[in-house]
Amino acid sequence: MKRLLGALAIVMLWALPALPAHAAGDPEGYLNTVAGHLGDAGVWVDPAVKGLTSAETARLDAAAKRAAAPIRIAVIPAAAINTSDNRYYVNLAWDGEEIADQLYDRVGVEGVYAVLVDATSESAGRGFHAVQRADKGPTYHVGDAVDQAVDCCAPDYESMLERFIERAQVVDKPFYVDAAPYAGTAAGVFGLWYGISTLGARRARRQDEKSHLNVVKPLLNEEIIALSQQVSALPTTSDAQQSKLSKDVLDTVEKARHRLDEAKGDADVEAVTTLLGSARYGLVCLDAVRAGEPIPEPTAPCFFDPRHGPSTTEVDWRPEEGTMRPVSVCAACKQRDEAGEKPEIRMVKGWQIERPYWEYAEDLAAYVDGYWSRGDGSQWWFPDSDFRRRGDEMRSRWRSRRAGARFRRFSSSIGNSVGEWSTSSSSSSGSDDGGGWYGSSNRRGSWSSRTRSSGGGSSRRSSRRSGGSRGF
Repeated sequence: MKRLLGALAIVMLWALPALPAHAAGDPEGYLNTVAGHLGDAGVWVDPAVKGLTSAETARLDAAAKRAAAPIRIAVIPAAAINTSDNRYYVNLAWDGEEIADQLYDRVGVEGVYAVLVDATSESAGRGFHAVQRADKGPTYHVGDAVDQAVDCCAPDYESMLERFIERAQVVDKPFYVDAAPYAGTAAGVFGLWYGISTLGARRARRQDEKSHLNVVKPLLNEEIIALSQQVSALPTTSDAQQSKLSKDVLDTVEKARHRLDEAKGDADVEAVTTLLGSARYGLVCLDAVRAGEPIPEPTAPCFFDPRHGPSTTEVDWRPEEGTMRPVSVCAACKQRDEAGEKPEIRMVKGWQIERPYWEYAEDLAAYVDGYWSRGDGSQWWFPDSDFRRRGDEMRSRWRSRRAGARFRRFSSSIGNSVGEWSTSSSSSSGSDDGGGWYGSSNRRGSWSSRTRSSGGGSSRRSSRRSGGSRGF
């Protein structure tokens, strides 16, 4: 009988699984032992785990060593890190990614660390946890690898680890790297659209300016002819200053004539009227020199008719259906105002009806801009507010046709739409209770407490690049 009992005891002891170097009451020491087996990249399986054969472990270890990323994987029993004294309740020393982080702390080398915890079920502590720690170098799809391994293959340990090793060494490239070919195509399409839009905007503006030129060119031809005759009638003089002023006025009128002959748009019209305004100011300076008076400062043209030359004073004037306003006028118009006579207004004929020039806000916008230019980039104040408003609307229309303006409007519309959608989504989701991943039995993401181990390892954790934790 004694021999039979002794033999039975030997058989029972032989059938017991091999115990780790440290008991379950010392999780810290146990992980120190595990870390000692993973000084180099590879896979280490605790002898107490029966889910992998030695041949399967060897194949997985070779695959981890060949991986582009330094991958260290430990397969351990949940009992080795269970701190609970209750046989029906499991309380692992660390949760989620922290188990892998504790292994990293002890090895102290940057890379990918994974711990497959073996147990009969998720409630018993079974799970797969991994993290990548590195301050430099690429980021790998570690978190995605954990999800793929569990989703595709759990609870087959060999298949799980094969899928993890395969995915965990794939570089998580920024989205624009894979999107580069599509971005090139999109850039080409955008460039084509931008060019077409720009060309269309220029064509539309050229058509507008061409119609403006049809209205204003006859007026300027008339003014240049009249001003040329006025300059030609100037008496000859031997005074050097007077001769220079006369020559400058004549040259300015000739420049205006040549510019008008080559005019193609509003910029040319503005340049012509600026030159004509300078010529008329030159005539005023010439009159002052002849009279022995100081040369006057430049002033805005006579509001009623820019052909009258620079203004000398102001009068109060009320247009039809308008409000009283001060306007700058020449000396002759001032005398007519004092005499109670109507002002001599520059009239422009259009569609068989003559109207004051300021009622042609679009056609004569460049005409007025040139006459009211100071010559230094600034302008005198034009008193008709309706003229200014309509001119600004025309320029705003031109700007709105540009590709950049269209793109900004499109981007703004998209941004507003996304903002409204986000607001509505936030409002609807804010009323939900108890939803989200944390209510799921399959735990995703990092639940790590980030508590440092009191046992060996690195003194500082490198940056977390990626990680994941799943029970199954």
